[in-house]
Amino acid sequence: MKRTFISRTKDAALRKALLHFLRPRFERYGEVRELEVNTSAKVVSAEVALKGEPFPFVISEARYRIEKKGDESWILFYGVKVSKEWAQNLLEDQFPEISVKLPKIVEMLL
Repeated sequence: MKRTFISRTKDAALRKALLHFLRPRFERYGEVRELEVNTSAKVVSAEVALKGEPFPFVISEARYRIEKKGDESWILFYGVKVSKEWAQNLLEDQFPEISVKLPKIVEMLL
């Protein structure tokens, strides 16, 4: 499916907003180096340089959906695929879904 200019622009704006939101929250653990968002497919991918790790942690696919709870919006990640086997097993066994409250600026872009 070919993505339109508007779709790509929306993805770029969302990417920028998410990076602004995520980078300070990841500082203690490392740095979010790359982040790609495809709002048409509802998939996020990322590369994170973790402190003390020689190789980046790659999230090759994280599907998401948005849910409203009262007046708040939450993003729920599921079907996450990562580059570390132990982390993949942990996600599958203990965290089949990960929910994060969305800031208003990000919510407006979705």
